Amino acid sequence: MAAGPGVDSRGRRVVRWDADRLAASGRADGRSAVVVTRGSARLAPGRPSGEYDVSGVPELLRRYRAEAGLTQEQLAERAGLSVEAIRTLEIGRRRYPRALTVSSLANALQLADDDRDLLEQAARRPTETPDRLPAGVTDFVGRTEPVRTLTELLRRTGQPAHPTSVVISAVTGMGGVGKTTLAVHVGHLVEDEFPDGRIYLNLRGESEPIPPLQAIAVLLRTLGVPAQEIPDDLAAATARYRTAIAGRRVLVVLDDAATADQVAPLIPGTSGSAAVITSRRLLDQLAGALHLRLDVLSDDEALQLLGEVIGAALVAAEPEAALTVVHACGNLPLALRIAGTRLSAGRPLQELADRLADASTRLGELADGETGVRASIVLSIDDLRSVAADRDAADAFGVLALLDPGEFPLRVAAAALGRTLDDTEELLDRLVDVQLLEAPTLHRYRLHDLVRAVGREGASTQDQRLVGERVLRCYLAMLWRADELAGEAPMSAAWRDAAWAEEARDLTELEEVLDWLDADRTTLVELVRRAVRGTAEDRQLAVRIAVGMNVFGPARQRWLEWRDVNRAAAEVVELRTDPVSAALVRFDLGLALGELDDFSAAADQLALATEAARLIGQPRFLTSSLVNLAHMLEQADRAPEGFRSVHEALELIAREPEAADLGAWAQLTLGMLYGRNGEPERQLEPFERAIALVQDDVNVLCRMRISAGSSLRECGQAAAAIPVLLAAVDGIREQDRWGVLAEALCELGAAYGDLGRHTDALAVYLESLDIAVSRELWHREARVRTGLGHTYLALGRSAEGREQLALAEEVYAAHGTTPPG
Repeated sequence: MAAGPGVDSRGRRVVRWDADRLAASGRADGRSAVVVTRGSARLAPGRPSGEYDVSGVPELLRRYRAEAGLTQEQLAERAGLSVEAIRTLEIGRRRYPRALTVSSLANALQLADDDRDLLEQAARRPTETPDRLPAGVTDFVGRTEPVRTLTELLRRTGQPAHPTSVVISAVTGMGGVGKTTLAVHVGHLVEDEFPDGRIYLNLRGESEPIPPLQAIAVLLRTLGVPAQEIPDDLAAATARYRTAIAGRRVLVVLDDAATADQVAPLIPGTSGSAAVITSRRLLDQLAGALHLRLDVLSDDEALQLLGEVIGAALVAAEPEAALTVVHACGNLPLALRIAGTRLSAGRPLQELADRLADASTRLGELADGETGVRASIVLSIDDLRSVAADRDAADAFGVLALLDPGEFPLRVAAAALGRTLDDTEELLDRLVDVQLLEAPTLHRYRLHDLVRAVGREGASTQDQRLVGERVLRCYLAMLWRADELAGEAPMSAAWRDAAWAEEARDLTELEEVLDWLDADRTTLVELVRRAVRGTAEDRQLAVRIAVGMNVFGPARQRWLEWRDVNRAAAEVVELRTDPVSAALVRFDLGLALGELDDFSAAADQLALATEAARLIGQPRFLTSSLVNLAHMLEQADRAPEGFRSVHEALELIAREPEAADLGAWAQLTLGMLYGRNGEPERQLEPFERAIALVQDDVNVLCRMRISAGSSLRECGQAAAAIPVLLAAVDGIREQDRWGVLAEALCELGAAYGDLGRHTDALAVYLESLDIAVSRELWHREARVRTGLGHTYLALGRSAEGREQLALAEEVYAAHGTTPPG
């Protein structure tokens, strides 16, 4: 990490000295990042994670093999397996080997009964069978030929005549024609063919298409994979998804796809499973897919459907009125169902036919299928308004249609409507009842793209701005509520308004707030990017949101989002007119850039924060800015500039009591600068002073050990670094801080590697990698894979080494960053 002194290891050199003084006392309360914060020098809260599960096949196999004193090659020979098979199991690419493979491994390792049972248990696939297919409609009619074709296709999945192929069917047609209804209906008909589960996912292709990576994350969670184990990289996530589904017989229904590129990673990779895709577009780029084009219903089928909705007796009693309704709806199932629900109980069908006829401006467009859906939706809204109890729901629909994207949590809807959560949920439930709104999961809602488009008609620019501002304030409240629950920093406390968090004060647990923000972090970034191009009020909210990211960003290590939000805010904040905001935004942007190893850019931002700090007359914030600036300059190999900053900070610390607690960080940074400047003989004294100042704070002491150990290693003193880093690792394990543990293990692996102890390096790198991947710490993952790749190369395992180095490059590229130089 690079957000503060002692966070990153690159470029640090220190004179040979008694490292035991750093490892002698104290325990570590590990952290995912060490920064000199703008407020109180407290460490940003790390992400709690519970106990780390090390009982999977990869971990057990590595442990048992090490205990047996066998190489992978020796184990492969004894078990009658290939070396590649052993490697695949140990790196977790295959987590559920066959029973015969497990038995061969247990025999080759001569496992005791308890260990054999543990390995067999770890190798068993999860027993949970996902069944997320929505309930089929009770009024399904017609579609005889498409149902037969699709059913026969799915029933031959995995049969001897098709042993290796994945069955793919793409159902295309216009909106509202019944593509989803058909896919779900057939999915229920072939339930017995897919005993391992049926999954449904709406890809929102015609509104705000779900990115493939996000879609895979949903599928993996449905398959029982914990969120923290889902990779942030598309290639890795795709591989994880296909591994999770391999060997199962699962039906995946991918609804409303936008493009072939969107769905390609979501298709199972092995035979036995099948994918049914619906889309308005012909996805002819999908190799091997059966394409079914769905047309509108025939008159007979449409009349039958209308009879299912309003009653067959009523259709039979008024056939002419029924046919008028069918034709007015363009024979579209969606339009027929919505129109049918508008007929009040006991009223004649002719009344509905007359209503359609009276809507002359709409009926003229109804011959076109898409406008038929529009007309039906408008009728639905009008009918809501005709009932006093439903008028609020009808008004709410028009507001919700202005939300962007079209899927949103309950809290955002409540903010947009200006209502309580309970009132909002009641209104949304009514909209769900009349098919104007979908509720895919608890307290999350979405509007079909066509329904949403109709709802937006007639909305004024003022309406859109009002809703947009309310949504921004919702995210603002959540961010500053997180700040409140984490403990305020003096600098931002003097700047913030307590009212900003008022909307979120019903939440009392920090993790609940962070979870909510994490789920919508992509939306948050996009909202801020739009806000800085909006009104003066929008731009002000964007700045407040950016400053409010100071807790969420580091706590969940969302460095890219932290950077992007502050980078957007930096475009509109002015140093001369608003130096406090400028200082806070530039400070946080500098820390975020440092976490992403962009040290020169980080130093530039912290220099601006320092300039702003001088204007606002805050000695402590100025000191914090100077120390962090010095650290980034050291990392950027600009030691002379760094010395000027750290010496100024030390002078402030000496004369300003409120800055005294920053002395340890300043001394640590001074020691790093001496090493960077080729003066290792001068490092000992400032490092000792730094350690002495934090003896009573086990959390900070642990971070100091990591920094000192890294510096020792970078100065060519890997042997001295190892006991310091081992002490840090031991302390962090007691504190349950997994992000920091992954960092410490990575540094320890590098130290082992410097001494040629590559087997020891391999073990700690693998543990660090497991943590980084499971906790979605992509930046740490990339660094560990780099070290792991070089370790494999040193061990003569060239193929694995090249693979890890390539994976590291892929992770960096997927997040728009480059490996540190």
